Formats: sequence, structure tokens, C-alpha cells
Amino acid sequence: MKAWKNITLNFPGLKLEGIVEQLSYLDVLSVTVKDKRALEKSDWFDDPHNPLPLHGDTHVIILLMEASRSTNQLLEEICLILDLDQTPAYSENVFEDRNWVTHTQAQFKEIQVSKTLRILPPWESKTEFVGKTLIIEPGSGFGTGSHPTTQLCLRWLETHIRPGESFLDFGSGSGILSIAAKEFGAGDGAGVEIDPQAIKNSNRNSELNGWDIPFSDFNSLTDKEPYDTVAANILSTVLIRLSPTLKSLTGHRLILSGILEKQVHDVIKAYTTWIQLTPVDENNGWVLLSGEL
Repeated sequence: MKAWKNITLNFPGLKLEGIVEQLSYLDVLSVTVKDKRALEKSDWFDDPHNPLPLHGDTHVIILLMEASRSTNQLLEEICLILDLDQTPAYSENVFEDRNWVTHTQAQFKEIQVSKTLRILPPWESKTEFVGKTLIIEPGSGFGTGSHPTTQLCLRWLETHIRPGESFLDFGSGSGILSIAAKEFGAGDGAGVEIDPQAIKNSNRNSELNGWDIPFSDFNSLTDKEPYDTVAANILSTVLIRLSPTLKSLTGHRLILSGILEKQVHDVIKAYTTWIQLTPVDENNGWVLLSGEL
């Protein structure tokens, strides 16, 4: 069976942006930069408006190549390209090829959000459950239900959605929040995104759950009437910039997620001119904000 290997390189004390660019000229399958810090200290996202620094003290570089290729030869090429006097510290991990579709699906199992709400991928068999079951097919859209920010929103929707109210998911990702809102009794619902692949993913998930929720590009919202409830589970830096946009779309209630504890003050401040937001729930360092007009 064909095999592959990851070569993990350490460059302590060095900035990695230029190194990554130079290593991209190597004959390898991929070049990946990985944060090596503990999860609670890691910057798990990147805002294109405020790019994160990549440094050898906090990140490693991983090169993927065929297992049959010589690691020593690759290291010699790296030293030559980067003009290094000695070989960088490295580790090697060899793994066999596999059915990657089956392997990926195996990573997604049932997620129980609450006693009466769970999430299943479409290939998992339904077992007896007293409550709501959301069927979510993992794709390019964020929101399989595993991340704390998504679960915060789902828990809020389960207890706060009012029958028949209109609902908008701004930055809908997989469509999970709009689907959940419909399951809990919302009336007209919609989701907007900027990623065409996420929109495709959300439409698929809407179909899997027996709904026909309109998911579309953000630009299609021009001159749209406000929604009773608007939810946005996005990076805090983006939420801050979106305050004027969400003001025009919010008819009564707004919930914001994707916010770390240290970012709460800045997000609340960005919205204070038109709505009073307060923390209403927390999960593993992530905070949900809610407000009413």
C-alpha cells in the first residue's frame, strides 16, 4: 500500500513567513504551518485584515511527501535553499494511504448539545432519542456542531426562539443555525454567506432536514426588511466591523458568538450606539452575547 510521511520542522527564534515561501519551491505535496501551543493559548483563526505573525517559537512547518523519498536528501535541499549551517530540528511521521472519505466520516459522530438536541452526520444511523435531531453533512461551511461557539448558539435557539418569528443567520456556514431555528418553530428564515461552497453545503443540509431554507450570497440582502432575530457566529474582529450592517437587519433580537472572553468588551463597545449586548452564556472560554431593541 502506498505510504506518505510528514516532516515537521522547527525554526525557533525565526519568523516563518519568508521560510514558508522559500520551502514552497520544494518538490513536496504540501507545506503546512501549525500552531504548536496549547489549545487555550492558540490563535485558531486568521483575520485577513489583521494577519497573525508566524514565528518559530509558536509554530512549526510540516512538509508532506511520499514515504519512499529520502528525508536526508530533502533536509539537504532545505539547508541549501535557506542557507543554513546546520540541519533544523525535525521529526518524521510515516503513515499508510487509506480511504480518506471513510476516514474523514469516522471523525464525525453523534454530538449531543443538550438533553433534547443532538446532531448526526447523514451516514450515522438514527437511534432512539427524545428530542430534536439535526442532520448535518460536514463540508466547507463552518458549523458541524462540535465547536463551542456553535453549541452556544444552538442552546440559545432551543430556549429562546418564538413560534413564527423570522430568523437570519449572518455567516451561515453549514446552515446549522437556520435549520435549528426552523426546528424550534421559527417562521421565515434565511442564511447569508460569502463562500459559494458553504452555500452549497447549507442547501444540502437544509434538504437533509426536510426544509427549504433560502441560503444566498450576502449581496442578495440589499433592501431586505429586518428580521425578528439575527444570529452571527463569526470572528470577533469581523463582528466589530459588521455592527452597522447588523443594525439594519435586526428587528428585535441579536445574538453574537465567536467571541473569546478577552474580546467581549471590544465587541460590546462596537454595538453600544444602537443595542445593549450582555453575556448570556459561556463555553470553554467562548462567550455568547445577546441584546434586544
